[in-house]
Amino acid sequence: MTPTWSAAALSAQAERVASLAHADRPGEAALEVARFRYPSLDVGHYLNRMEWMASRVNGNTHLALRRVIAIAEGIGGNVEDYHAPENGFLNRVIDTRRGNPTCLSILWKEVGRIAGIEVVGVGLPGHFVVYAAGQMVDPFHFGEAIGFDEAAALVAAAMGGPARLDRSWLSPVDTVGMIHRLLLDLEESFRGRGDDRSVEWVETALGSL
Repeated sequence: MTPTWSAAALSAQAERVASLAHADRPGEAALEVARFRYPSLDVGHYLNRMEWMASRVNGNTHLALRRVIAIAEGIGGNVEDYHAPENGFLNRVIDTRRGNPTCLSILWKEVGRIAGIEVVGVGLPGHFVVYAAGQMVDPFHFGEAIGFDEAAALVAAAMGGPARLDRSWLSPVDTVGMIHRLLLDLEESFRGRGDDRSVEWVETALGSL
């Protein structure tokens, strides 16, 4: 059930999400998004869990991240209930080890940031991946390294039609862009469920970015 927020509290929370996104703090920004649904969420607990993941990263490549996030932790995509809103809440992703492409990419970015490995978003139509240490990686499919052909196939699977890839789709997406995409994912999920109250807070957060 979506908690009831006053207009002032809703606006203040949305501004906090925006401030953290603009400060390039992806994990904390995503957890503050989750607080719209879980107001008593212990943000520090989940930040500590991501720091623990990062502390076990040995190396500076995409494989070093994959060994911890995807293999040791077993974190990847929720293929059984892809459109569930919980897939877009970082606390739930960490707890259940399943999420949607955007939220998983934010997790990779945050763990990489702490571990000193550059991770940037790639906002493909219908899917979201990352560049991790310069290698394109699909966090939804447990951190598999992908190239242009695989990226084109992901777009086709999500959008229909033949495999295609516009190079502009591979432009890096910063933290603000990733949080924006996360909120759009949530908005789509809530609209599909007729959850107008949740759509309201998503739109407030989008308006503050």
